[in-house]
Amino acid sequence: MHVIYLAGGIASGKSTVSRTMRELGAELIDLDELSREALGPGSRILPQIRAEFGDDVINPVGGVRRDLLAQRAFASTERTVTLEEIELPLIDELLRARVAALAEQERLEREKDPGAPEKVVVVEVPLLDRMRGSFDMADEIIGVVCPVPARRARAAQRGMDPRDFDRRLQQQPSEAYVRAHCSHIFNNIRTMDVFVQEVRDWWHEREAQGWENVPKRGASSAKA
Repeated sequence: MHVIYLAGGIASGKSTVSRTMRELGAELIDLDELSREALGPGSRILPQIRAEFGDDVINPVGGVRRDLLAQRAFASTERTVTLEEIELPLIDELLRARVAALAEQERLEREKDPGAPEKVVVVEVPLLDRMRGSFDMADEIIGVVCPVPARRARAAQRGMDPRDFDRRLQQQPSEAYVRAHCSHIFNNIRTMDVFVQEVRDWWHEREAQGWENVPKRGASSAKA
């Protein structure tokens, strides 16, 4: 099994890349979905979330009111770090379990059919610097970058307040950080059809190479 970390900030085009790779046969793991699971009803971290961010962040069915939590967590760097210290260990645990399940699925498939294709797993990573403790799971790390004005406009089209976008942007790793840690960068500055074709071309090239592992870059670098 080959595991790819796909890094990119808010509204950079990461979802377009992952969607294209899924069409080409990838298994997808979205860390935002794992975050929703980590904050769902019955999660063991909810008492900590309630204690740090208020009783009212818990909704009537026992999950988290994500908009309210985001509003409070992104109010300052200190509050953001507090949320990450609570949530990220559980997200890491859920990610490892998901990857292990896919590896077991591949093993069983190959027991039945030795010629079964290798699974390629793409993990969408919005905050690459926060996942450094999970880099050991990645066989390669790739990234998506896009000029900030284009990202801000794209986020606004989705209904995001520009001030919220700017707050979130400030909490995310810089483009320099993403470039320093990725073996390949998709630059999302072209039309959609050209961008998607670039992704397809990269996939077919790596597939032809047999998905050989790529050394991870910048393992000891600090956040830029």
